[in-house]
Amino acid sequence: MCQSDIFTRLRRSLPAAPFSVFFSFLLTVILFLSSCEESSFIGLEVQPQSDRFRIMSYQDDMISTSVETSDSVVSVGQSRSLLGVHDDPLFGRLSASFVTQVGIAGTIDFGDEPVADSMILYLVYTGVHGGETGPQEITVYEITEMIDFETNYYSNVDPANFAPEADVLARHTISPQEGDTLIRIPVTSTRFHDKLVNAPDSATQSLGQFISYFKGLYVKAEQLEGNGSVYSINLNNTHSKLSLFYRNAEPDTSFRYDYIINEGANRVNLFSHDYSEAAFTREPGQTGDEDTVYYLQGAAGAMGRLDFDYLHTWRDSMPVSINSAKIYLPVEETTTSDGKYPVPARISLLQKDINGNLLGVIDLGLGESYFGGAYNAEQGYYSANITNWVQSVVRGDNADNSLYVAVRQSAITPNRAVLRGVGHPSGGPTLEIIYTRH
Repeated sequence: MCQSDIFTRLRRSLPAAPFSVFFSFLLTVILFLSSCEESSFIGLEVQPQSDRFRIMSYQDDMISTSVETSDSVVSVGQSRSLLGVHDDPLFGRLSASFVTQVGIAGTIDFGDEPVADSMILYLVYTGVHGGETGPQEITVYEITEMIDFETNYYSNVDPANFAPEADVLARHTISPQEGDTLIRIPVTSTRFHDKLVNAPDSATQSLGQFISYFKGLYVKAEQLEGNGSVYSINLNNTHSKLSLFYRNAEPDTSFRYDYIINEGANRVNLFSHDYSEAAFTREPGQTGDEDTVYYLQGAAGAMGRLDFDYLHTWRDSMPVSINSAKIYLPVEETTTSDGKYPVPARISLLQKDINGNLLGVIDLGLGESYFGGAYNAEQGYYSANITNWVQSVVRGDNADNSLYVAVRQSAITPNRAVLRGVGHPSGGPTLEIIYTRH
């Protein structure tokens, strides 16, 4: 708010008084608020050269945008898993699968002479990315390597590290309909039936013993027709389980035992992307100040890159204190109208260290209430507080003036968004800074 706005509001708020009184008060206000200067110019020529300790504002809307692809994200021990293959008209093909441990509750006693009749893997899903468009074939394998609780597995790990694909436990076509929440996969391998129903006592007395005996499952999907879908699987739901139906020496009696998949089961989400049919306006990694849009995708997919081309010029006018710095990232409105592709609920802002590794900015570590990053559906943008990061660049502590926009919780979120770039007719990213010139 500048002088004319402040004066108008002050005059309206004051009660009727002699003009001399109002003029004296107004003169006092002018002396204290004369530093309220706003400018849309890029560069430090907007800063006064002589006055000191002046609180001022600055807006940068010339932030170059581009698309980057992510190699992977840490995907072990997540609260959700993704399963399916989907051909996105803008982002190309996403393939999602997972490996998971399966456990027992207490000890197991199948009685005398147990015989397995059948087995079903139940998977509860809580959402569908891309709509339920066409059947998919789900294949289940037994993993032969332990999922190590001490290892930070990434989403691009080769599933062959866990399971050979020669021995199939189940292969089943699914085509869930609207309103469904449960995927049922018959496990048909008689070898696997016998392995579980005839497990030795040494493998059925504790969870640790059982996981050493049966290390878990690898579940993958293959698109059959249509554009496919990606399902958000809740393995922590009590209805997600591996159920064994069996009988024993007791005549005319059948039983059921549920192997559990819950928070205690370790798991890894696996993703792959094919961008050959993506609608990116330029090759990933190439920047451009004429781009009208850039792209953001979960499941370790596309990231947006922001280059603050003028921010380094502030170093020539130090000392400057950054009181507040907030970034606004508008979303292309046409991408939010289709219910099949909801935008991500939150974003993260990352920076690269000297080794090229992506790390969260300082402000992200200060908590969501400070950083922000949530999508504002009413205004159609994401916003985030990056005060400390901007201050580090201005001071020269951070030589890199680029940030990367990523989906928050990318290891469990397939949602995507198209954001407005610097060349968009309605404007692109904007950085608003409140600073003190010393």
